[in-house]
Amino acid sequence: MKYINDERGTGEVENFLINEDVFDGRYLAKCEAIFCQGNGYLGVRHALEEVYTGETRNMFVTGTFNKFHENEVTELPNVPDVTKMVFVINGMPFSLEKGEIIHYERVMNLKNGEVTRKIDWKDQEGNQLQFVFSRMVSMDDQHVIGAKVQILLLKGEVDLKVISGIDGTVSNTGTQHFCEGKMRLHDFKYLEMISETVESKVTAGIYTTHRFWVNGREQQQKVQPIISRREVKISSQIHLKEGESFTVEKLSAVHTSRDQAYIDLELQGKSSEEIVEQIKTDGQNKIKGIYEMGYDCLKKNSEKKWEEIWKREDVKILSENPFDQLAIRFAIYHLNIMVKRDDNRVGIGAKALTGEGYKGHSFWDTEVFILPYYLFTEPKTARTLLEFRYKNLYGARQKAKEYGYEGAMYPWEAAWTTDGEVTPIWGPADVVTGKPIQYLTGMIEQHISADVAFATWQYYLTTKDQEFMDLYGYEMILDTARFWVSRIEWKEEKQRYEITDVIGPDEYKEHVDNNAYTNYLAYYNMNLARDLIKDLRENRGNLYERLDHLLDISRLEKNLGERMPKLYLPKPEKETGIIPQFEGYLDLKYLDLTKYKESTEVLTIYRDFNPEQINEYQVSKQGDLVVLFYLLEDLFDEETKRKNYLFYEERTLHDSSLSKCTHGVVANDLGLSEEAYAFYQGAAKVDLGEEMKSSDAGIHSAAMGGIWQVAVLGFGGIRMVDGQLRIHPALPKEWESLSFRVVFENVPIRVTVTKDQVKLCAGGETKVVLFGEEISLKENVEVLR
Repeated sequence: MKYINDERGTGEVENFLINEDVFDGRYLAKCEAIFCQGNGYLGVRHALEEVYTGETRNMFVTGTFNKFHENEVTELPNVPDVTKMVFVINGMPFSLEKGEIIHYERVMNLKNGEVTRKIDWKDQEGNQLQFVFSRMVSMDDQHVIGAKVQILLLKGEVDLKVISGIDGTVSNTGTQHFCEGKMRLHDFKYLEMISETVESKVTAGIYTTHRFWVNGREQQQKVQPIISRREVKISSQIHLKEGESFTVEKLSAVHTSRDQAYIDLELQGKSSEEIVEQIKTDGQNKIKGIYEMGYDCLKKNSEKKWEEIWKREDVKILSENPFDQLAIRFAIYHLNIMVKRDDNRVGIGAKALTGEGYKGHSFWDTEVFILPYYLFTEPKTARTLLEFRYKNLYGARQKAKEYGYEGAMYPWEAAWTTDGEVTPIWGPADVVTGKPIQYLTGMIEQHISADVAFATWQYYLTTKDQEFMDLYGYEMILDTARFWVSRIEWKEEKQRYEITDVIGPDEYKEHVDNNAYTNYLAYYNMNLARDLIKDLRENRGNLYERLDHLLDISRLEKNLGERMPKLYLPKPEKETGIIPQFEGYLDLKYLDLTKYKESTEVLTIYRDFNPEQINEYQVSKQGDLVVLFYLLEDLFDEETKRKNYLFYEERTLHDSSLSKCTHGVVANDLGLSEEAYAFYQGAAKVDLGEEMKSSDAGIHSAAMGGIWQVAVLGFGGIRMVDGQLRIHPALPKEWESLSFRVVFENVPIRVTVTKDQVKLCAGGETKVVLFGEEISLKENVEVLR
């Protein structure tokens, strides 16, 4: 990355630090996103304390979705900000765009979640100051944010003023989701802002307090309260002489009425007024408590939680390229701040909680690219995410009815559990017509229903969690099968069922018929449902009767038996061995993609072609068939997979952040080690690469899961096949060793891979398949191969 490097970090923090060494106002957004901090409840984008044109100051609380207007879709609202702090030096606001930067660095410590910024700066009058900014979002207490600013006057004499508080003027790219709210200052110490979203009526209680030190001694600084429109702040002044120092800690607490505790109060019959009063009480108690604790204590408590996470989930890579180790830790860090482990009412957004991109909505990214990480490291969290999809059944059934189908047709974009389909209708301008492009994904990208069913069954195979299946899993798989049975279309002239007019994973191809990925996953979904119904009917009579009453699965079984065997599944062409991505794909025109593949930016093809024109060429955003080979690896023999991998990779731009990771896993499966390693680094550089605009709207959540997948499922050879855990590692030549932990059937297994051996150490008894041989593992007994 041009302005970010991994050259620092030794000892315990080696390959845990991400550094920005040059301040450049053109590239604020990328660093705001990748240095984002959070805990699954809060996501705080790392906009700098001082204000700059072009900054995006975001703080999100998961689940607080709001629709600003009936003509807009719901989105995750930007809550009032607590990160801004204005420092006025001799009457001029501190800014790195003025004066002289003598030294600058910003460091994200992935090991403890803290971001620090160290600056030596000289103003236009020759005064020289040293700033040390520190910020953390507590992993110990989900409601808490802390910041500390230390200022040392190295040369000169200055009047220093700090202005800091709660800023309710923030918006989502101009959309104001919160009403102005009520503001006050308690005891000249605790700032309060109570705001409510305009449509969903979510109340946010934001509290902030400050502590001050002069020359290392804490003192009660005189403050002036400022309450203006949508802002409540304090102002404090001090005169500093050369060698003197000033420190301010800013501690904040956030609660919202979407917190489970307040939903429980609502269920107990409490009025909205009573709930708001409880939010105030909790907020005031919290801010007083953290005031007494202070930044360093809060940080220490958070660090303990991070220690537990890294002890459990670190993936250790010994590579000739240290970036490989940093990249996977960057991914693990973000995978741990994007998920609310204990709340099945919320999913994971495509940009997580790091930016406004995709409005905080959840896509198939979760099930296919992110869920495997939790499935193999934190099965309980994986269950929580799938329970979120169970709660989405309301919207899925509603959408199916709207389109004239039965069962559960999952929304392409999901937000709050009762929102249903929330995909926007209109997008950016068409480069040919100048008119807005219509988003069709919410209407015809339908494979997500099968993706959810696939992930549900993968969870069961990995955990054997029968309770989950009884409560949620059967219903999800059977109701999505009901959708597909009603969705497939009988073609009399061909004597077969087809699935027409869809978008597959390759979103550069719209209105296609018999997309291979969609047809095969739909078939998988229906075939699985048929097997489960048979098992339920024969072995679980009471559950069968309940589900039959709910979903009419006796009729579903009959329909599956009649229709599913006649569903058209694209096969390899006899002469070439190529499987058509969809009907007619091989008749499309060939296009040399060299110039687009060599670009450091994505989506550059849209500068030359509009979607209708791209539809005419053999060009893919990501390879449908490659994703299919990854999920259903036993469908085709290795020769067929290799031919199709090579054919479609040549025609794939990898303009989707989901693309390189799956190509990396499949390439490794096919023995294409060099390509696999290149795709690992490519996935890692989606956010950490040299393209300085790649993450402006937020990091790519799926790419985080994808980095882990290439390392662990690809090079580590971990795969769930026919209910067995298969371990078949193959390291790239650049790696000397790989060590990671996975969980199978609730048994943790430490896997250590070197060039010439694999070592397994289990925390219980289980069976796995290692290099094709079934072996039994016992607790604390090492197995070498």
